[in-house]
Amino acid sequence: MLSFDRGSLRLDAPRTARVPPYLAWDDRVGAWRTEAMHHARLCEDAARYHLSLTDQAGRFFECPPLRPALPPLRPDQEAAVLAWEQAGRRGVIVKPTGTGKTEIALSIIARHRVSALVVAPLRDLMYQWQRRIRQGLGFDAGVLGDGRREIWPITVTTYDSAYIHMKEMGNRYRLVVFDEAHHLPGATLHESALDALAPMRLGLTATPERADRREGMLDDLIGPVVFREEIAAAKGRTLADYSLVRVPIHLAPEEQEEFDGLSRRVRAYLIERRREEPGFEWTDLTRRSRTDTEAREVLRAYRRKLALIHRSAEKLRVVEDILRLHPTDQCVIFTASNRMALEVSARFLIPALTAHSDKRERNAVLDGFAAGTVRALAACEVLNEGWDAPALKVGIVLGGEKGVKEAVQRIGRLLRRSGDRSARLYEVVLQETPDVTRARRRGRSGAYKAAARLSLGQAQQLDLF
Repeated sequence: MLSFDRGSLRLDAPRTARVPPYLAWDDRVGAWRTEAMHHARLCEDAARYHLSLTDQAGRFFECPPLRPALPPLRPDQEAAVLAWEQAGRRGVIVKPTGTGKTEIALSIIARHRVSALVVAPLRDLMYQWQRRIRQGLGFDAGVLGDGRREIWPITVTTYDSAYIHMKEMGNRYRLVVFDEAHHLPGATLHESALDALAPMRLGLTATPERADRREGMLDDLIGPVVFREEIAAAKGRTLADYSLVRVPIHLAPEEQEEFDGLSRRVRAYLIERRREEPGFEWTDLTRRSRTDTEAREVLRAYRRKLALIHRSAEKLRVVEDILRLHPTDQCVIFTASNRMALEVSARFLIPALTAHSDKRERNAVLDGFAAGTVRALAACEVLNEGWDAPALKVGIVLGGEKGVKEAVQRIGRLLRRSGDRSARLYEVVLQETPDVTRARRRGRSGAYKAAARLSLGQAQQLDLF
């Protein structure tokens, strides 16, 4: 007897039975167990191990009646679907933001007529998926999360809610779609994929790579990368053409003097500590700062350094110049800190969105932006993923700490095609600070290499003459 039991498969067979190596004996219930995601594999291996299974694990929903109203897939989208099907209906599709990954998933649901669970990283994206399913498939999907508990044949949820509830519903869906799939290998979030029986698995992402190198887990949790398209290949075809303007600036003399003094203080402390404790790391400093006054002062000096980088007065002056250069264009200003987003907001009388903005404020600002009544907004790490704004063609990057992935996601906000308009990203880089190192690292990414490079003077000439 094979059954689904709280996110795992339970095989009721004698302990002496010959079973595949991925099953383990559970003394608590006197049966064999393995992760639910091994369901299809176990059914295939049963004959080789002379197991006659009575399979009662799957309790899949039937596909609801659908009324698809989807546009025809482009050749690149069709190729992605075909690659996924040929790979056994499992795998990750990597395509740039704005190239129609959502349409690919909806087409797969419509073609195969299966029950489906769509997992998104944010509540806003969850509701965006619900709207797209209603428009494209003619079915009002259930919502699991944000205080709602609707486990229906087609359901949308978040990674956090999937982690909590998959142990009870992991045997109900034949297809699981992981949107922004690079989130899945997180320390706990990946367990939702382990707890699901779903034989069909689809991952969607523009940037599968992770800073912790755990993206290799996607091969087991979803399947291998079956289709990959880079921004350079889609530029000017399915994405808007775009250019990158790097604006080098410097700290004011008094800011530079303070920055250098703070750097010397932090460096001297670390050298001294590592002389006494060769294995001393930055995490040791943060831990020691709780009880040690000197460590606490050094950590405060480091944070002041970051504040000088993030909130340099020259950055605000450059923003003013760029806004004057695009008097009629909508613009998003990406910052590295909430404080800088609020300073930009106060200086230019524009809305700011941060992680602390509540749902009502966020929706009001984004609705105003979509309607064209909000010309510009400042954002700190909240609009990097899953925000659709086809009219947006001007972005200003004042800082960022998450590296290449964040940079590519920010470019993606500008690249949804809107007529023949090209996009422009201004990257403000503070010289003689870590800003330069981060800019060089971003410049090695395919998205940055594909961009036409302009100086601020060239950009002014193009726009003014």
